[in-house]
Amino acid sequence: MVDEALILRYFTDEITAEERSYVEKWISESEQNRKLAKDIYYLYFAVDTLYTMKSVDSKQALKNVKKRAEKRKTGTIFTWIQRVAAILFIPLLLSAVFSKLKKEPIEYMEIRTTPGMVASVNLPDGSVVWLNSDSYLRHPVKFTGKTREVNLIGEAYFKVNRNEKLPFFVNTKENLRVEVLGTEFNVDAYDDNQYVSTTLLSGSVKLNYRGSNNQEKNIVMQPGQKIYYDELSKTIAVSQPFLPSEVAWKEGKIILRNTSLEETLKMLSKRFNVSFVLKNKALKDNYFTGTFDKQQLPRILEHLRISSNIRYRIIDPKSGDEGLKERSKVELY
Repeated sequence: MVDEALILRYFTDEITAEERSYVEKWISESEQNRKLAKDIYYLYFAVDTLYTMKSVDSKQALKNVKKRAEKRKTGTIFTWIQRVAAILFIPLLLSAVFSKLKKEPIEYMEIRTTPGMVASVNLPDGSVVWLNSDSYLRHPVKFTGKTREVNLIGEAYFKVNRNEKLPFFVNTKENLRVEVLGTEFNVDAYDDNQYVSTTLLSGSVKLNYRGSNNQEKNIVMQPGQKIYYDELSKTIAVSQPFLPSEVAWKEGKIILRNTSLEETLKMLSKRFNVSFVLKNKALKDNYFTGTFDKQQLPRILEHLRISSNIRYRIIDPKSGDEGLKERSKVELY
């Protein structure tokens, strides 16, 4: 049984993270627990309503509620609630409380980038998100409650305003969640990729994930780290140090630093919405270095050709049945 004083402190946000987890677990265990917690929830908002009534000392009323909760030694929670109700004159305020408890439906904003497109998004709290090619972001029009949460499919770079009272969460795939206080980081979570990668530039983030034994686990990242989460094996791998080339996409740049052909083609595919066909598997042994700032694909392919033995052919897209063009294709041989 959870102490009533602890539940009251839960609703007044005067509780530790450990206590919050304990109360939320207790509430979820049964319908009866949920109802009892809701009753105390009503009482808390009744006090909040009293703040607007000059004829009542609402601050003193809240103190009385807490004082009785702390001193309570015996008796059922029902008896305790009755006593608190008497203090707050609940019969006079019940209608006001119920109207305040009716939450407005949360409105969401959805942003999708088309293949080859990069877009920046300003969140309601002033944080900024850059969305990479063919990505999806969903966020509330206004952050309410005790957290700030967004959903991501694809790749995004986050610059999150710090607010310790309102932690920031990025929900990616089913088994991975990124928890943030205030920082800059990159998340790559495309649906067709077995791996979800998180790169931390500054600050601190915690990755909450489901391990191979299906238990909840977490790891706190350090600046400069990149962590891969394998969706199939449900394991993580830590990579260090951070490479600037991994987030250059948000500035429209492609940076290669002894980068393999395979990784180079992935970058180009996202940036220009093209598919590559490798006709000669031996080409995978090539590595490239260079910086391309908003340059077009033919210019970059010429650089690859000059610096290696690669040849290429660009195949123009064909129009489909509905008049839509397919992706451009580049053959390498």
